[in-house]
Amino acid sequence: MFLNRIVFGVAAAWMAALPLQSAAAQDFPSRPVKIVVPNPPGGPGDMIARAFTERMGKGLPQPFILEYRPGASTTIGAQAVVKSDPDGHTILALPSAGLAITVVRKKLSYNLEKDLRPVVGVGSVPLALIVRSSLGFKSVDDLAAAIRKGDLFYGSGGIGTVGHLTGLLLLAELKGSATHVPYAGNPEVMQAILSGSNDLFFGSVSEAMAFAKTPQVQIFAVTSAARVTGLETVPTMTELGLPKVNSKLWYAFLAPSQTPTDRVMRLHDIFANAAKNPDLQHQLAKVGFNVEIRNPDQLAVMMREEAARWKQLVDANNISIND
Repeated sequence: MFLNRIVFGVAAAWMAALPLQSAAAQDFPSRPVKIVVPNPPGGPGDMIARAFTERMGKGLPQPFILEYRPGASTTIGAQAVVKSDPDGHTILALPSAGLAITVVRKKLSYNLEKDLRPVVGVGSVPLALIVRSSLGFKSVDDLAAAIRKGDLFYGSGGIGTVGHLTGLLLLAELKGSATHVPYAGNPEVMQAILSGSNDLFFGSVSEAMAFAKTPQVQIFAVTSAARVTGLETVPTMTELGLPKVNSKLWYAFLAPSQTPTDRVMRLHDIFANAAKNPDLQHQLAKVGFNVEIRNPDQLAVMMREEAARWKQLVDANNISIND
């Protein structure tokens, strides 16, 4: 198992500026806080966790440590946090894929809702529908006609990923079908689109921005409520009459279920204060990330609603991973 750690520097505190939930919370954290990232270094989840952690590390008397435990579609990292001491000093950086995979994968050693508790949601990145230009689509009607014929191939970074499930949402809304081709990751899907061996896929808007001027691809739509800065000419799914195709890649932080509430709220406040940093907001906006803080209750509701939505879709399409 790949394991790596990054320790961010410690600086003098503005600790007193943070709301204190209790005397116990005032003494927390009493040692380094480990954030388990369930994906390899260098990806979007790593960048977001790092951006927050760098700002938090500069204002607290204890450092935050990023520990990478990738594998099995985020489940290895999640399991490590479930088994950790529930004292608030070990938390999970959970991407939306970490929720989606629990709906698809039938055999898990933990229950996401029962074994972990929400700490804070920090925001999301919209998806973009990236289409091979040589298909010649000029409108959503062209796309719908091809999907209703069942002639297209759509790629994703793997079975049960948000890209895969969002593709199913699109097919359901357009009342058609396409052949799903899972790849090792989104970069491989993008290469297939560029080479002409795949037709479309849902990637992040940051991936779309990187290829927006590439003649082989067309950025057909974004899943956000409003148009995206940097992709202003690209319509939203709502503008195309497909408001239910609104998935986002969100990011959140969770703790073991028995973690004391005052420590959960202390962690929430630390993240919320970091989110106010203009440099952090600017850094993440450049890759399409919208910083939006959710408290534990709000995050729990969002996760339950999304899990129910994905379960209905997964069951309707008979999708499962049994290993």
